[in-house]
This record gives sequence, structure tokens and C-alpha cells, in this order.
Amino acid sequence: MKIGNHEIKALADTVEVSADVDGFRLWYRVPKAYQVSRSGDPFLTAALLPAMLKGEKLEIDPGMPVSPKLLVNVSQLQEIHHCWNPVLKIVPIQATTLPAEPLNRGAFSFFSGGIDSMFTFLKRRNEISHVVFIHGFDFYIDSGIYQQAVARNSAFVQGYGKSLIPLETNHYHFIYRYNLSRVLTQGSMLASVALLLGFHRAFVPATDHYSYLVPLGTHPLTDPLYSNECVSIIHDGAEVRRIDKVIQMAEPESVLAHIRVCINDMNVNCGQCVKCLRTMIPLHLLRTRVVPFPPFPPLETLKRLNWRREPVFLKQNIDLAMEKGDRELHSILLACQKKNERVKLFKDIDRVYFGGFIKRAYRRIVNDPPTVRRIETTPPTD
Repeated sequence: MKIGNHEIKALADTVEVSADVDGFRLWYRVPKAYQVSRSGDPFLTAALLPAMLKGEKLEIDPGMPVSPKLLVNVSQLQEIHHCWNPVLKIVPIQATTLPAEPLNRGAFSFFSGGIDSMFTFLKRRNEISHVVFIHGFDFYIDSGIYQQAVARNSAFVQGYGKSLIPLETNHYHFIYRYNLSRVLTQGSMLASVALLLGFHRAFVPATDHYSYLVPLGTHPLTDPLYSNECVSIIHDGAEVRRIDKVIQMAEPESVLAHIRVCINDMNVNCGQCVKCLRTMIPLHLLRTRVVPFPPFPPLETLKRLNWRREPVFLKQNIDLAMEKGDRELHSILLACQKKNERVKLFKDIDRVYFGGFIKRAYRRIVNDPPTVRRIETTPPTD
């Protein structure tokens, strides 16, 4: 896999940094007020997992030197990802090296307006000068909706004396060429942006609590390994459970009113998806007055949600419902947990004893074609 044809060019209000990566023109667009890296570091991190998937040597044009520290760290990153999922093979990297130089003053945190990024923003507000809001990784939406989100988030962080950097990229399209999941590539993508901007420190908001850690694309073990001589990438906030972050934000009304967690709209919480409802439940139990969600739905609605990817957050809500003495909600959530366990047991039996025959037969009967399964941090279990 080759990386080359690096270019930095001025557009209307932004600077575009781009390169050919395995035949794809990968680009990042940053406001003109900020310096951008001329090295190969951002593209090395972006291309690492696709190269490992293909099992191909990664060749970086000599005109795009990479950090010697990053190059050493990438060897360990490959070992970790290969251990987590052997489909990702350890590959050689051919590149010239040159120590990184600082570009922009200050420190920043990645910011989406969700629970994790809001927690890190508030925790680190005395250390950071900027936040970075990305379009083209988690979502790829209408530019008008994105600009609305930029304006809303900018106004919020400016209230704390901070600046928002809106950054656009086509990484979303790049990574899906290889059928790699967002969960797997989140850490490498955020690292590529951090290395592109060259601030001294970049905080990556944690998804999981230390006691619940599982292999993920962003992880306290891997995130710091994307650092170079000038940029320290810090995995932040894993010392606090997600539900405790929500509880902490239930008090400052101005903060809570700004929270956006929905998977369907970056400006409005739908109140129906699992991400919305897993956040609404603790706010409902706390009897919070200002809630940036629609009215809490009938409890039976919770049974119809797909909680299979949410076992940790579901358990945290079950415990809080018990603590707050809401027996009806506790019973509903417990039923959701038991349903998850039954489904998992059934799938395990089908996989181990029948080789997935029951699943394939069911799909034929209901004429349900197999869904696209993206490559995750770990191999599939069903």
C-alpha cells in the first residue's frame, strides 16, 4: 500500500491537506487560521489499519517523512491490534524519518457535545484552549446541518473562553472501502487529526470505565502510542462510569441543555434510539428539570430496543433504578437484560453445536439477507 502525492492548498476559508492513500485521495480541511503538518504522520495513522487488513507493506513517499517516535510506537500498535484481531496482520513500513515540530499553541479536546466529550471538556477546561469538531467520520451529513451544529457548539465553548475548530474530512468514505468499522478506526482517525494540527496535547474522551475495558479502537493502551515528539495524545475520563458522568451533568442546566447524544441527528435528540434512551433513563430517575429530550416514553418501549451492544450501560441503569427505588423501571430493565442473555445463549448454542445452521435457516425463511458485517476490533463471536 502506497502513500504519496502530498499536497497542501488553500480553498475559500480552509486549507486542504491531502494525499493519495492506496489509490484514494484522502483529505482534511482546516480553517486557515491554524497551521497544519507537512509530514506523513497523519496519513500513516489513517492508513495503518487498512494496510494491516490487506497484509501489505506500507510505503510512504520520501517527501512525507514521519516521526521516528511514531514509527517505533506503530510497531507496538500493530502487535496490540493483531493480538485483538488476527485478521489484522503485522506489516513492514517503509518511510524516511524526521522529528516532528510543534505547530499550534495550546491544547485541545475532541468534542461532539455528547456525554463523554462534555465530561472531558468540563474536566480539562482549565488546560485546553480549543475543541475539535469533526465532520466526515462519525457522520457524513448535509452541510447545512453540520454548520448549524458548528454554530451551536461554538457558542457553547465560547462561553468558557474556548475556540472550536471545525474540521472536515472524507475519512468516512476512505475507511468503508475496506469494510472497517468506525469502532475499530476511531482511535487512528482521531490520532491522524491530532497529528495534523500539531497542538502540544490532544485529549481523547474515554468511552469505557477502567473496570469495563474491552478492545476498542480508542483505548488507554493504544491512544498514547499515536503520539510523536511534539503531540501527546491522552485518553481521558476512563476513571468515571458513563452513568456517573450523566449524573454529574444533571446539575448545571446550561450544560445539560446542550447535550446531544442521538445517532440520528447531531442537533436534536430523537428520544427513541438506544443512545438517547440510555441517557434519558438516569435523567428520568434523577427527576431532572431541564432535559434536552422529548418526554420519557412508556416503559414498555424500552423492551423493544436492541440493547445487545449496551450491556454495560444497561447494567448501570438497572443498578441506578434499584438505588432510586423505581421498582417498575428496574423490572423492565432487568427483563431487557435477561432477554439479551437468552438471545446470546441461543446464538452460542447455534454457533457451537449447529455451526450457525439455525441462523441461516431463519434468514431463508423470512427472506432476510445477511447484513454487512464490518471488521471490528475483535473477531466476530456469532
